[in-house]
Amino acid sequence: MDRDSYTIELFRDGRWHPAAEVRRRSKSRSRAGEMSLEYRHDYLLAHIDDLDAGDHRAVSARFPLSFEVHDLENAPAFLIDLIPQGEARRWLVSRDVPDTDWDLLLHGARNPVGNLRIGEAAVGEAAGHSGVDRAEVIRRGDQFLEWAEQHDIPMVGASDTLGAAPKLLLTEDGGGLLHAEGVLPDARAHQHYLVKYPRGKHSTDTLILSNEAPYLEVLRALGLRCGEPLSYAEGTLFIPRFDRRRVDGAVERAGLESLYSLLGIVTAGAAVWMEDAAAALAEVVDDPHTDLVEFILRDAAAMAMGNTDNHGRNTSIVKPPEGGSALSPIYDFAPMFLDRDVIKRTLRWRSEPAGEPPDWEDVCSRLEPLLPGGLLRPKLRDFGERLAVLPQIMAGCGVDAEIIARRQHHIAAASAGLCAVRGA
Repeated sequence: MDRDSYTIELFRDGRWHPAAEVRRRSKSRSRAGEMSLEYRHDYLLAHIDDLDAGDHRAVSARFPLSFEVHDLENAPAFLIDLIPQGEARRWLVSRDVPDTDWDLLLHGARNPVGNLRIGEAAVGEAAGHSGVDRAEVIRRGDQFLEWAEQHDIPMVGASDTLGAAPKLLLTEDGGGLLHAEGVLPDARAHQHYLVKYPRGKHSTDTLILSNEAPYLEVLRALGLRCGEPLSYAEGTLFIPRFDRRRVDGAVERAGLESLYSLLGIVTAGAAVWMEDAAAALAEVVDDPHTDLVEFILRDAAAMAMGNTDNHGRNTSIVKPPEGGSALSPIYDFAPMFLDRDVIKRTLRWRSEPAGEPPDWEDVCSRLEPLLPGGLLRPKLRDFGERLAVLPQIMAGCGVDAEIIARRQHHIAAASAGLCAVRGA
């Protein structure tokens, strides 16, 4: 059926609520097509005291609860967060799903990350299926989906992911068996994972993935905001999800919205000035001073450690069910400088030369309106001192020796630049 509108459902208080409708205003299915967005009146009336809220009760921080009809030249950017990309998109297209954003919303936004889904895409639970053990997922590798299909194992929902690397969304039951996201009833769900495989077949792809778990522990040791530890085995990375948590036998779903969505950007890989990204974050998080410092220190660590894949969907805010908004824990942080496709930084400071740290004095001056009173400068110097011993921290966390050796110069440069920042 060729639909001209979709219902956006939002999860809160233990169930899915039809919250808003998005409608095509032209027959174009591309993200460039004109659309309109409107909250359902029954949802608004049920949340009449929440009008103007832009947290977990809203579909996006850019579209707080209101009776306004938004006529847009493009798709609302938060919808792009819901559409499978990369390998997941290719997998769906290979199964005769039209390669258009509009159609992929219907076939690939059944249970994406966060607390939103397309209502018409939702599928029923398959409580009778026994699940698959972790060893089988690891043994099958990136061919697991094909193997599951051949064995009539429900996998609808497992491919609702973003990113170039093959990924699955899997839910673990109380017995340790794994099911596709959305297939297992919440009452039986104990842990939610994003399972990730190497981007390609080259040894470098495996080296990158195998070091993502120790890279997260390095960031934790540096004092940055991290989720639960990752687990790697034989080319398979299990990533515990921070947008799902089990509380009193039920599953809570936190909202998750990318930096691109906050900026209203629908183009994949769009270049953004870090100063503009910082300003967008400051507008929506509850504690902008803390979160902006965290955002900046993460970027300094990324330059030192070689995580070049810093596009606007690798940074998000999380909107927990209890309310509020904050910079999410770090994710997709790996030694991407090794990638053979030569991935370049998408978010850059205005004073940043290609391949070199920015002029941190210039960064501090430009961010003074957001971080007044000398809040940033001592934090940068302190972080620079911590980076001075980063090679030892990396070795202690199990980072591959080859990677540490190749980052020595960059680490020293990042440390020196931060330590040289002057002022209060």
